[in-house]
Amino acid sequence: MEILHEILLTLHLIGMAIIIGGYFTVIRSPRVVPGMLHAAYLQLITGLLLMGLAEMGDGDVNHMKIGIKLVIAILVTVFAFIGNKKQKAFNAEVAESSNGTAGAVATAVKNPSATMAHLAFAGALINVLVAVFVH
Repeated sequence: MEILHEILLTLHLIGMAIIIGGYFTVIRSPRVVPGMLHAAYLQLITGLLLMGLAEMGDGDVNHMKIGIKLVIAILVTVFAFIGNKKQKAFNAEVAESSNGTAGAVATAVKNPSATMAHLAFAGALINVLVAVFVH
């Protein structure tokens, strides 16, 4: 069980790193990239599996901490999903409406998923802070 716990924890932390790293790679023009959505799914699934392992173990489980992290993880996943959907629609609209001027149109208009990217990043960061500081 210990090996499974370590593998799931590693995947959980990789998911968090992808969300935060994905945000920093597009920070000049914030948007939700598909990797952020997949990382949010990864974090949610591995977090639920880690919670299941903790419940099966002999140790004491902090249900308040788990509940807070679960709500934030669900919000991050929803923000990433909505942002990814908006970004796909925006990219399709830009490609459809322009005849070789996609660069000018894309840079002149703010990405519609920018707010969702900010919220997903902030949620992932808050989740890390809860994991570290709530005992």
